[in-house]
Amino acid sequence: MMPFGLWDAAGIALKTLTYAATLGAAGAAFFICYCGTLVARADSLRIRRMVLSLAVLSVLAGAAQIMVSAASMSGKTAGMWDGSLLGMVWQAGAGRANVVRAMGLLLAMPAVFSERRWLAVPGAALAATSFAWTGHARSLDPDVIPVLLLGIHLLGVAFWLGALTPLLIVARGGEPSRIAGAAARFGAIAVFVVCGLLAAGATLLWMLLGGIAALWESAYGRCVLVKLILAACLLGLAAFNKLRLTPRLQRGDARASVSLCTSIRLELLLGLSILAVTATFTSLMGPPSLD
Repeated sequence: MMPFGLWDAAGIALKTLTYAATLGAAGAAFFICYCGTLVARADSLRIRRMVLSLAVLSVLAGAAQIMVSAASMSGKTAGMWDGSLLGMVWQAGAGRANVVRAMGLLLAMPAVFSERRWLAVPGAALAATSFAWTGHARSLDPDVIPVLLLGIHLLGVAFWLGALTPLLIVARGGEPSRIAGAAARFGAIAVFVVCGLLAAGATLLWMLLGGIAALWESAYGRCVLVKLILAACLLGLAAFNKLRLTPRLQRGDARASVSLCTSIRLELLLGLSILAVTATFTSLMGPPSLD
C-alpha cells in the first residue's frame, strides 16, 4: 500500500462522487422507465431534473478526477494542467471510461425527458458500466469474464442505489396508493436484480482475492470485509422495506410512508459509505491475485 497524501484523499472523494452521480443518474433513469406510470407528474419532473443534474455532476467529477490524478503523479498543483501527465492518466484507461460514461449519459438524457422513456435504458446502462473499462478487473488475465461480471454487478448497483432517491421523492409527497405501487414494483424487480448483483460480485471477488483466506490476511480483503458488512446492513433494510413496510403501505397505513422515508435515508447513507469504501481500497491497494 502506497503512502496516503492529500491528493489521494481528493482523488478518493472525487471517485466516490463520480460513482454516486453516475450510478444515481443511471438508476433514476431505470426507475423512470419501470415506475414512471406510477409517479405523479410533479414528482416525475423532479426525478428527471435530478437525473440531468447528476449526469452533469458525473462528467465534471470524472474530469476533475483525471486532473487530480495527474497532480498526484507530480506532487504539485501544476500537474493538473501538465499535458503529458494528463495524457498518461487518460491513456491508462480513465479517458476511455470517461468518454464511455459521457456518451451513455448523453444518449440517456433526451429519452428521460421524452415519452419513450425506455430509450434511456441503453445509455444509462452504458454509463453505469463505464467503470468496468478501467480498474482491477481489467488487470486480470484473461479479463473478459471479470469485466463482464463487473458490468453485471454495476448494473445491479445502479438499479438499487439509483432508485433510492426517486423512491424518497415519491414517499415524501406522493399519494399512499402511488407510494405503495412504486415500492411494490421496485421490490418485485429488485429480488432478481439483487440476486444477479450478489452472484456476479461474489464470483468477481473470488477471482480478485484468489482465496477466502485473503479476506483477513490482506489489507485489500479487510477493506472488502468492511464493504460486505455495510452491504449486509443495506440488504437488511431492503428486506425490511419489502416484507414489512410495503405490505403496510398497500393496506393504506399512512405512518408506513414516514417509516419508509427514514429507512430510505439510512439506505442512502449506507450506499454512499459502500461507494466511499470501494473508492478507497480500489485507489490505494491492489487485490492479492495481482501481487
